[in-house]
Amino acid sequence: MLRLALLLAGAAPLGLPALQGPAQAQEPGWETARRDVPIPMRDGKTLAANVLLPDEPGRYPAILVQTPYDKNRMGREVGDLGRRSEVGRGSQRAWAQFDREHYAYVFVDWRGFFASKPAMEGVNRRRWRRGQDGYDCVEWIAAQPWCDGEVGTWGGSALGKQQFDTAAEQPPHLVCSVPLIAYQGSRYEAYYEGGVQLEAHTKNLNRLGFGIGSFPAHNPLPGTRVWTWVRNRTYAPGKIEVPCLMISGWWDNYPREVVEMFEDVTKRGGPRARTGSKLIMGPWSHTAIDVPEQGDLEFPEAEDYSTRVTLAFFDYHLRGIEDDDWGDVPAVHVFQTNEGKWISGESWDDLIGEKATYYLLADGGIAREAPAGATEDGPLTRTYTYDPQRPSPTLGGRNLMPLTHGPKEVTRLGRREDVLVYETAPLEEPLAIRGEVALSLSFRCNRVDTDIHVRLCDTFADGRSYLVGETIQRAKLRDGSAVQELEPDRTYRVTLRLHPHAYTWRKGHELQVLLSGGSSPRYERNPNTGADHWNEAQALDVEVTVFHDIEQRLELELPLVTASR
Repeated sequence: MLRLALLLAGAAPLGLPALQGPAQAQEPGWETARRDVPIPMRDGKTLAANVLLPDEPGRYPAILVQTPYDKNRMGREVGDLGRRSEVGRGSQRAWAQFDREHYAYVFVDWRGFFASKPAMEGVNRRRWRRGQDGYDCVEWIAAQPWCDGEVGTWGGSALGKQQFDTAAEQPPHLVCSVPLIAYQGSRYEAYYEGGVQLEAHTKNLNRLGFGIGSFPAHNPLPGTRVWTWVRNRTYAPGKIEVPCLMISGWWDNYPREVVEMFEDVTKRGGPRARTGSKLIMGPWSHTAIDVPEQGDLEFPEAEDYSTRVTLAFFDYHLRGIEDDDWGDVPAVHVFQTNEGKWISGESWDDLIGEKATYYLLADGGIAREAPAGATEDGPLTRTYTYDPQRPSPTLGGRNLMPLTHGPKEVTRLGRREDVLVYETAPLEEPLAIRGEVALSLSFRCNRVDTDIHVRLCDTFADGRSYLVGETIQRAKLRDGSAVQELEPDRTYRVTLRLHPHAYTWRKGHELQVLLSGGSSPRYERNPNTGADHWNEAQALDVEVTVFHDIEQRLELELPLVTASR
């Protein structure tokens, strides 16, 4: 246990040398750095790999990294922190701390990408699965004279998805996996949130070469046969048999899906996966795991945390080091943002707070007491007019570059005329949540469709507000499946659910909610005509009236936990 405590407290990093070609060996023929090594696949094709070996000849456990971002641009993954690439998304400094003395490392270009591009020629995509390539890589590595037969995998985002797909193929010599900022497969929610296309994210996927194309745009409705087929074909947590260390962040792209993946693996996976898998959720965005600077705020207590746990995880499973009592480490570790501490438990459900209802009032306040009834003289409504040609801009949140991400300052958004602002009084005590926040509201509008967008914010004592989370709901898809256009002068009720978070508003701060009609370019704009996608020539502004009376309450459901004072 002492060794694990030292790791979690912060050990001295072990730098990796830049990959420059064969190094001086202590034994003839022992090359510590090997470029473009061909790995044979079952169909006769080969994938290109770079191999890093320890200086001392021998047999070592190996860590496999499969990337679509060019194995030769893994500068920050092999110690050259001055180079930047898309490769090891989410862990800029991790490889500088990895153990070069006791592990071999293999970096492989995905089939169809970079040096492995020719391997895709003539492939029957209906029968081929990328996880099969992962299986063949694992088994090839295990058979090499420099490997002791124990293989683990590591990597973030697309590299993490590939680890799940590899594990689902069940290669015999795969021992464990560390997927960062990733869940397995594809689904409607990968491209849509609340029925609204994640415009910037979808464009990014195409820019990175994943061939998404127009498929999401042509399938804008949830619950259809095609989306059910896509999910069932690509999501198989029950086939995963090895322990997985899953790492994500509250400002990552898909924290809800990562938590779901962990829960499904630990409930439906093989015995070792169920008992040995772990989950870490930190105050991080997709491209900044373990980095203290997030958006406009800093969380130094979370710096390098997941990397230190990763080292202990690999040592336990791949090297058989038992003196750190890894088996007794709780399954779930989450960072309570603004309290500077990690909370642990055996499941995510164990850590979720108790639901408490707050009410957003017509005067812009937020209170625990229910509002009064509406009268003729006091209808208890608020109205905003939203022009999608002049959209509310995306500032921070769960985004990829070039959009800003993390807890960015959003003070100026509250000054817009098309935004309704609600705030508590300055808090007399800290207010802490852990779980999913929900907002339920009744509204009417003058168009057949509109989007309801909510931002949950933290207003500091100096008046500056920072984004905690956001989500959106397309009104015509308010029941999550069938299209139901709106009728003028009718009142409708919707519930918006934000992704999970663990966040504390400090004493003297204010919990703030911003309501508007969108956030562009994160979300595709709604033309308010009933069309599925944005059409600038036909777009209309929309007038939305929100109700606040006792019969049509504007309710904020918070999963409260006890905060540190």
